[in-house]
Amino acid sequence: ISYYLSEEYHSGGELQTSNYGSFINPIVELSKTTFDDYSGKNFTTNQELTNWSLIYRMPENCFQKCADEIYLIRQVNIALGKDMNRPQRVILLNSSISFSEIEDIVTKYPKSVVVKNNSSTFINEINKINDRHVLLLSDPLGNVILGYDEGFEGKKLLKDIKKLLKLSKI
Repeated sequence: ISYYLSEEYHSGGELQTSNYGSFINPIVELSKTTFDDYSGKNFTTNQELTNWSLIYRMPENCFQKCADEIYLIRQVNIALGKDMNRPQRVILLNSSISFSEIEDIVTKYPKSVVVKNNSSTFINEINKINDRHVLLLSDPLGNVILGYDEGFEGKKLLKDIKKLLKLSKI
């Protein structure tokens, strides 16, 4: 059966999966990257992003819709209950965001890691992923595994995260 499934997959066939996000292929590894937070401090990813991470990439010229999606990500995190401390939220700022909007995000979401959009190695690796994925899910080892398109549904995201956390040994 596994040989058949493997041949079906490699010949361009679609395998049925139970996840709602799209698998990131090829895998993008973030473990050896560095980034600057909103205040300009430099961090290495393997020091700062050691949990499951929900990485939200803010599209350009995005105001209320981005605020709604960032709020939805926080609500999904809260809905995890006892596992709410396992994933962390990362907000990747766009280049057109103003300083007052950054301050607003930092004030409303103090437990989020807010990353500046500059030419860091973290941004370079994230940019290898298709632009239509505004939300990315990475494991504690730094591998980006799932991507969600703009307008993602909170309930579907919650189901994917719960399943991964339940099955995860890392």
